[in-house]
Amino acid sequence: MRIKLVKIGNSIGIRLPKSVLKACEFESEVELTVQDKTVLLSVPKEGRTAWFELFQESVKQKPIKEKGEWEW
Repeated sequence: MRIKLVKIGNSIGIRLPKSVLKACEFESEVELTVQDKTVLLSVPKEGRTAWFELFQESVKQKPIKEKGEWEW
């Protein structure tokens, strides 16, 4: 399918047909990835749900410098 680029303010955008939105299950946001001059749109992953677990892991790690070793 070929679609035209459209000017949106100072940017350029595309209009996706409703059938594409429905087939891909896109809602209010999409994940955009660029690989080798190819733009990929996908349904966003549940990325923010693991933030607390990642924070807990980072707290367990040893600091880069011990207390009192900082140079300003």
